[in-house]
Amino acid sequence: MTESKDDVQFQDDIQYLLHLEAVKRFVEEKKNVYRQVEEHVRNYIEAKLEYKHEFERLVNLVTQVKLCSAMEEQKKLIDVKYVTNVSDQLSKICEKISSDKRPIDLDEHTLDEFKLQLEKEQRPRTKLTKQQLSYANNRETLNSLRTMLDKAENDFQKTTLAAINQLTIDLQPPTMQQQSPQETNDLPSS
Repeated sequence: MTESKDDVQFQDDIQYLLHLEAVKRFVEEKKNVYRQVEEHVRNYIEAKLEYKHEFERLVNLVTQVKLCSAMEEQKKLIDVKYVTNVSDQLSKICEKISSDKRPIDLDEHTLDEFKLQLEKEQRPRTKLTKQQLSYANNRETLNSLRTMLDKAENDFQKTTLAAINQLTIDLQPPTMQQQSPQETNDLPSS
């Protein structure tokens, strides 16, 4: 009888240990799931903030384009076809910006160059999940778009400043433009 009590006690101990192991695994898996969810939420929030920032930059770019168009209209007669064309182009750009889809018509050469660099210098992405691969592709595309947007912003800012300077020169009174530098120095200072 002592052996059977010991066997029963031994079996109870084994079941208790199995139960503890199952609880431990459950807790570990729960922690792992929470960690993965938090990581995905963090990645989503980062991507959302980046997209919002890029959207704001594109809105700023559209504003600069409209300002350049308005300043060009000051110098020349209003061409109805030109204004309609610009309006159509801006509405298309606004539609693309406001949509959730990623732009398709990006610089193919730049994308090919990024792909070659990734294949040669980065670790292989065969082990990445579909979501991680999609996220990586979106980040690469976003970086390419960011570079192109930087170039476009710089060009528009330079053009806008040059147009403002020219408009300022054109709007000066004729007497100020015809005065020689010596006459300007002879004027009494206030």
